[in-house]
Amino acid sequence: MDYTARRRLLAVATVTAGTLVLSPVLVTPHEAPVPIRVSSAPVQLTDAWSDLVTDTLTSAYFLGQLAGGANPTYPLPNPIFIAPIAAQLVVNSLTYAVQLFTGQGSQIPTEIITHINNLANVATAIGKDVPPVVVKQIQNPFIAAKNAIDSITGSGNPLLGLLEAPAVFLDGVLNGQYGLIGFNGPVAVGFIIRNVVAQALFTAPPAGLPFKKPAAALKPNADAAKTVTLKVPAPSGTASSARSKPKAPANSSRQAAAAKSDSKGGGARSKRG
Repeated sequence: MDYTARRRLLAVATVTAGTLVLSPVLVTPHEAPVPIRVSSAPVQLTDAWSDLVTDTLTSAYFLGQLAGGANPTYPLPNPIFIAPIAAQLVVNSLTYAVQLFTGQGSQIPTEIITHINNLANVATAIGKDVPPVVVKQIQNPFIAAKNAIDSITGSGNPLLGLLEAPAVFLDGVLNGQYGLIGFNGPVAVGFIIRNVVAQALFTAPPAGLPFKKPAAALKPNADAAKTVTLKVPAPSGTASSARSKPKAPANSSRQAAAAKSDSKGGGARSKRG
């Protein structure tokens, strides 16, 4: 019994060993590591933040136009954009001086009256239009805060809404129509009033250049010289000497008549003698 069992076990072991030897060995191929790809595309901001950047650049460009006097609606009358109202007053003074030297002084009162009327119109427009704008400027931050809250509650992704809410608020406060640097904001309104006042004080420069006469005026005019000479009073010494001189024709005729009478009397005396 034991011998038979051992032979069966030996046969099973032999068959198992043969099976292992003859079976092919399958080697799992080596898998190459997947390379890590780094994207070279620029990071894209969310819509609210990109709108904030774009709107801020647009508002800055608009304010630059107003400050430099290049805005077509509210231009400056002269290229001096630093203190343009004071600069215009200086230019007006120089213009009046040139008008006085070029014989156009009669236009100065009319120009001053025109300036006063223009300033009165500007003051009326400011009193009518600016107060409602100031009220809306005060309300603007609260409207911006409401829009930021609405952007969170109305967003399909609450996390994205929280990320965009600060951009929505800043965009409204800065670049809204009545925002700090918006088209009708306090900075823009200040520049607009400055430019309008400077334009109201504008005086067109005279045609002639200061202290420069035309070429025709440099030539002497005989008739004009005579007229000027006749109007100029003579000095007292010259006038008295001119009055003290005797009249040559009257004296010479008297001397000739006396000489003639003496010659006649002498001739008659010589005949008598």
